[in-house]
Amino acid sequence: MKDLSVALWAVNFNYAVKSQADWIALVTAQLEEAAAQKMDMLVIPEHISESWINYNSSHASETAEGEWVLDQAAQIIPLLQDAVKKTNVALAAGSSIYRDEKTGEKFNRAWVLFPDRPAVYHDKCVLTPPEKASEAYSFNPGDKITTFEWRGWKLSMMICLDIEMPMLSHILAGLDIDMLIVPTLTTKQAGYYRVFNCARARAVEIMTAVCVVGAVGGPADGISRGSYNGGAAVYVPSEEIFGHTGIFADIPVHDCVNGIGNILYAKDIPLGKIRETRRGQPEAWPGPWDADHIKIRKA
Repeated sequence: MKDLSVALWAVNFNYAVKSQADWIALVTAQLEEAAAQKMDMLVIPEHISESWINYNSSHASETAEGEWVLDQAAQIIPLLQDAVKKTNVALAAGSSIYRDEKTGEKFNRAWVLFPDRPAVYHDKCVLTPPEKASEAYSFNPGDKITTFEWRGWKLSMMICLDIEMPMLSHILAGLDIDMLIVPTLTTKQAGYYRVFNCARARAVEIMTAVCVVGAVGGPADGISRGSYNGGAAVYVPSEEIFGHTGIFADIPVHDCVNGIGNILYAKDIPLGKIRETRRGQPEAWPGPWDADHIKIRKA
């Protein structure tokens, strides 16, 4: 079974696309380049819809902007699915607002689109204060972890703050996950280090590969929205067989860049060897570990 190769695109939100068609063409071009680099998947950041704001000329209220983003997402996901089938490269398509038609609840939803199987999604479980308080978005937390099979591997997804929660890691540790995908978006360097350091820890705790990517810059729409610190990394268990450090490949944190943003091409992530180690004899990992038997003692 072939190991997976993954491209992680730290999108520059300051790159001013002029229209929806331009944005689709930009992503399609990166899928085509990923195919040329023999990548199996392209991963892009959380809240990728902020990149679309560059071509929203209305500068409406926050509530109206949320409705505009919802409408854009409904149009864009099918177009991205077409590009995925055309290039034969899967796309972890970042995240955007999604509204459940039955309940009216809104979620921060990340899609993974495939050329050869149905799409899957993850709704962010752990929300930041702005995600709960925003007039336009006011997300509801997701309550499910989704696992999915692709090309013989078992994958799952977290979004940003999800990866910082040890209890979610505890659940994942018992699911025999081969690779975890983590789109993120962080304003400060501190946020970058929280997410990426926890992603690196999860690779150890779950004995899996973790692919994490965040955006840089801010939308060039004339409104002050702040800017983002991001990067990209693929983490693996800190075992001698994988080079000790737990870092398979990375682009360090940065807050601005010219052009479309940096892309990390991680070729042949050793999923087979990681699975063999997880199911065999890792150096110290005890397997999924339950602390229910541990008692608190006050000295």
